[in-house]
Amino acid sequence: MAAIDRTRRPARRPSTLRLLAAQVVYQLKLLTRSPIAAFATLVIPLMVLLAVNLLFSGTRLHTRGGVRFAQFFTPAMVAFAVVNACYMSVISSTTLARDEGILKRLRSTPLPPWVYMTGRIASAGLVAVISAIVVVAVGAGVYDFEMVWSAIPTALLTLAVAMFCFCSLGLAVTVLVPAADAALPIAWGTILPLCFISDVFQPIDRAPHWLRALASFFPLRPFADDLESLFNPVTGSTALHLGHLAVLAAWGVAAAAFALLAFRWEPGGQRRRDRGSRRPAAFAAESVRGLLEARGSVRQQPGRRAAIGARVPRRSSHRTNGPAAAEWIEGPAPAEDSSVPPESAEIAPPRS
Repeated sequence: MAAIDRTRRPARRPSTLRLLAAQVVYQLKLLTRSPIAAFATLVIPLMVLLAVNLLFSGTRLHTRGGVRFAQFFTPAMVAFAVVNACYMSVISSTTLARDEGILKRLRSTPLPPWVYMTGRIASAGLVAVISAIVVVAVGAGVYDFEMVWSAIPTALLTLAVAMFCFCSLGLAVTVLVPAADAALPIAWGTILPLCFISDVFQPIDRAPHWLRALASFFPLRPFADDLESLFNPVTGSTALHLGHLAVLAAWGVAAAAFALLAFRWEPGGQRRRDRGSRRPAAFAAESVRGLLEARGSVRQQPGRRAAIGARVPRRSSHRTNGPAAAEWIEGPAPAEDSSVPPESAEIAPPRS
């Protein structure tokens, strides 16, 4: 009878592609299970699209060849939806995972960190594409947005470069965010001013030259201008704007390099906790007093309330035949002004 081989074979790790696909599905599940995140990513661009188009219904932009306002504003909202999904969502979700310790625990698993981050970025790009499709569909169905089908290949390439750029910027900004509760204020505070000067909420063709030059330095205006030009049937062009793509790629590469060098996997307060507490010495004395009370070694004098820094008995380090002897720690009361912390107070000889 042949012997049975009972040795355990080591489990094989799934392929990198399978791990990446699992991370993308996991991040999408997190988005669907968070109503606030889904609302901010998918609903806000639609609300702005419907509200602003309703206000400027029937308006034509003479600086853009007399095109209807909906023809300008729908591509602008596509750009806003991509920024919302790739920049603001990456900042908020990454800082939240860092503060909750998810990123720190992830480092102790066999999953490569780059697979996790790539899955997070890929899921943000997928959400951005879905949001852009929904915005275009609503603009075409409600406000008669005219599709320029010949511009689709150029628009897809522009979207890909822009998603890489804003996801990299989102990861880079997480380095500067101290805690998760400050993520959304920092994200909105950095992107909303750019939206007003980058042809997103309104055209800035008649703005001062210095303001337009300043806006062209940042990546949002080249991205929005490319989309608006591609879908402008009057004065637009389906040609590829290499200069605008170069600006987007440069910002993306610089942000990715900064994120690789300075990205933090642990919460911001972790290093302070490792160095020790910086609380005043009075709180340390209170902790010692509470510990002694729990062990029953504090003898509070009748008619007198024990206070931090007051005379507190402590167990003696030497053994005695009778009850445990106590040492009286002399220190300043809370109302007294003293630069000597209670821990280093003078110790008087034990009472008889």
